[in-house]
Amino acid sequence: MTGVILSTDVNFNKVKKNTKTHKHKVRAPTLHFYMKTNPDLMDKNNTPIDYLCIGHLCHDRHQGGNILGGTASYVSLVARQLGRQAAILTSTGPNFEFLPVFEQNGIPVYIKPATETTVFTNIYQNGIRTQYLHARADALYPDDVPPEWRTAPLVHCCPIADEVDFSLLQAFPEALIGATIQGWLRQWDAQHRVSPKAMDWARLAGVDVVILSDADIAGFEHALPEISDAVKVLVMTQGAGGAVVFRGGEKFHFPSFPVKEVDATGAGDVFAAAFLIRYAETRDIALATGFAHCAASFVVEGLGVENLPGLQQIKERFEVYREAYYWTFLNT
Repeated sequence: MTGVILSTDVNFNKVKKNTKTHKHKVRAPTLHFYMKTNPDLMDKNNTPIDYLCIGHLCHDRHQGGNILGGTASYVSLVARQLGRQAAILTSTGPNFEFLPVFEQNGIPVYIKPATETTVFTNIYQNGIRTQYLHARADALYPDDVPPEWRTAPLVHCCPIADEVDFSLLQAFPEALIGATIQGWLRQWDAQHRVSPKAMDWARLAGVDVVILSDADIAGFEHALPEISDAVKVLVMTQGAGGAVVFRGGEKFHFPSFPVKEVDATGAGDVFAAAFLIRYAETRDIALATGFAHCAASFVVEGLGVENLPGLQQIKERFEVYREAYYWTFLNT
């Protein structure tokens, strides 16, 4: 990607700095800059794109300014930290503030230009979130995928505002397709207030791995058998309660890695990226879930994704996990 500053490790300090409330907004480069890519879409080390994220990068309103939001934002940064060359297909308006975050971390971003950037407000009261969608960028379709990215081996659909069209699930016949589906379960009214909605669960048949939380599926728990029948692997995270994995008509429970919780913000994105990466490597649900729990545990005991360590530290914690919960690796 022309002009991108590539780095071996994700610079989470830059992410944290750029996602604080802005008194002086970062002036983003033009969309043109990010849409001009090298023919082979490789980084300067000739590493091909191997983790493609599809979904909106967004603004979350906070204390009079914007912070970076969107599942695609954070799973791409996590994937980069875990050794993958991530890339993002998205849609934003010209006012999107955080493109430098991805430039600084060597993550190519292909933008479908829209008149507006997706904007959310999240209001928390007594532990309950009320969410508002103030603006929404354009929906994403197969024709929006750069031809050079159609051979990505791992594709992560990350809808946050029902923007990822289901036809995209058929656009990568050779890839492992993962999806975090919360954005497909959202609707909004004339006052912009977001509420849950059901979906045609059979449309998930093009997905290999669906990852959701118990909060995402609240009210629709009855659909879990239908979802698990439609996809190869269904993962439902339960916070400190661990995760339940449905595969081939069977259900498996994997405990979380026990840590003192300081702030769980971002743990779900870390879990999803780590699970998909490890599952793509091994096709083993026990190895993937244990690895994802260990990666997420570092976030839970720190202050956000900037506390995610290197791959070696996660592997070391995983060895502790595997010894402590050896029975979870039997008969899976």
